Amino acid sequence: MMHARLPQRSSLPERAVGVSRRPSDSAPPLAALQRSIGNAAVTRVLTGTPLQRYVEPDGERDIADTAPYDRISENGRIAVSGRQDAFVEAELIASANAVLAASEQVRIRLEAGREVVVGGRVLHRVLPVFASREAADAAQTNSDHEPLAGESAQDREAKLESYRRSVVQPPAALGVLLQDIARLASGGRPSDRNINDVHQRLLALAMENQGATWAAANVPLNPLLDPVDYLKTAGRLIGVIVMEYADSREPERVMQDLLITMPNDCQAAAQRLLGTRTGELQQAPAEPAVGQNHYVNLSDAPGRWNNHFGAVIMRDGDDTLTFEAAADSTSRISEGKSLGYFALYGKHGTSQSFDADLRRQNTAGNG
Repeated sequence: MMHARLPQRSSLPERAVGVSRRPSDSAPPLAALQRSIGNAAVTRVLTGTPLQRYVEPDGERDIADTAPYDRISENGRIAVSGRQDAFVEAELIASANAVLAASEQVRIRLEAGREVVVGGRVLHRVLPVFASREAADAAQTNSDHEPLAGESAQDREAKLESYRRSVVQPPAALGVLLQDIARLASGGRPSDRNINDVHQRLLALAMENQGATWAAANVPLNPLLDPVDYLKTAGRLIGVIVMEYADSREPERVMQDLLITMPNDCQAAAQRLLGTRTGELQQAPAEPAVGQNHYVNLSDAPGRWNNHFGAVIMRDGDDTLTFEAAADSTSRISEGKSLGYFALYGKHGTSQSFDADLRRQNTAGNG
């Protein structure tokens, strides 16, 4: 499984897009060029200078742009800024929703948010939401805290506030475990069975709330070496987890939008959004349609990851927009509304494809 919560963007080669025409054709009208690709690109097109499909944050911008972006599709109808902002044409949202609604198993729809201008085009921020309360329940999420299609702004804000309150208190299981530890510590030498039970519960809670790296570094490997000392250590660790819990949930408490709660796992995230059975996710086509998924097997390449999945929510020609999550062993939360992110990929078989992008990250160890 891929271990990268926020993929790093490597520098990608330029690829000519622009306007295709024969040498004998007259130059396209300037106004048409401005409308289609933006003022900053006009000079490069007229002079034959290739345009970057994916523009880096410090790249040249159109003076009329009202939103930053890290990558933009070849046709200019999709732009991604950071990990949680994707801007698309309203027409693409409508056409994607038609495809998503036609599938009985897909659980999500797309909403159009605020309007921006990117590359001379009017785009809208896109937000994935569950199609219905039944769809959210089928995804095994708390529908009282999930964004549902058709909700009012007031309903959404109330849900967001309720969700924020829900993540403030540490899991009740930590308190129950601490009570059990105190009971065992006061009753003489505990049995190996009871110590192993405490160990397994502590390890699971540490991994879920602090991440596998923290758990491996802090939870003793052999609880039976000194059971009495282990109980003291376990009690101290629970105290540390409780104190650090608030910091681990900070992204959840300060977010401005109610997002879909995503698992800290790429395959589980694709299943939650698309309702696809596990075995079907690995059968992804090379050019997945909206409502399908990307998949790459990385077991043949050196690196930290075995594979990766990404749910396709939008297409612009050969380019695909995904909403996905990626397993991160250092993350302190196993699920959360800050775990999902957008990514933009190019045509299969090119250096900007899903496969090539993930292989590049895997080899570099980014993420």
